[in-house]
Amino acid sequence: MAKYRSEATAKLLRRTRLIVLAASVILSTGACMSQQSNDPNKPLPRKSREDSLAWAKNYTSAMAHYAGVKAGDKYGPYTDFEDCVGENDEVADDGRYTLTYTVYASLPREEHIPAVRKLRAVLKQHGVDVSSYEERPHSHEVILDGHHEKEDFSLIADTVKPPNTLRLSVSTPCFLPPGAKQQKF
Repeated sequence: MAKYRSEATAKLLRRTRLIVLAASVILSTGACMSQQSNDPNKPLPRKSREDSLAWAKNYTSAMAHYAGVKAGDKYGPYTDFEDCVGENDEVADDGRYTLTYTVYASLPREEHIPAVRKLRAVLKQHGVDVSSYEERPHSHEVILDGHHEKEDFSLIADTVKPPNTLRLSVSTPCFLPPGAKQQKF
């Protein structure tokens, strides 16, 4: 019996190390997204919707891991693909898109601030600029907005309704599907 327990423990430790390693790679690389420019005709980075969704699922999973929470299926996950809208409200017909992917974790409100503090520390280590951070200790609420400058994606971790719900969300930059011809403006 003792041998079984130690083998199971060793297996769990190996699995945990693999998850942490994968999460570190995902957080540090942003899944190879490219920085954007103000030039409306600059070639857009190419990525399929499937690849973007897979990246977003992995990234929110890593966020949940570092916050010490488990994303559930009581609410969401929510996948929102939208057309890219240009600086002058132009919308192309070439299939370009952005993705916002959101998951929710059930967590007692008293634990929201400590969970997002842990996440914030890791995000900063991985190049995410935490552009806005607010703690509301009296109501046990927290709001974190971040942006990864190099990879040009944004994220949110915050307290939302219904009570005891923590939202984790990522939004991609504008991508053009592989094989699509980029429309010029």
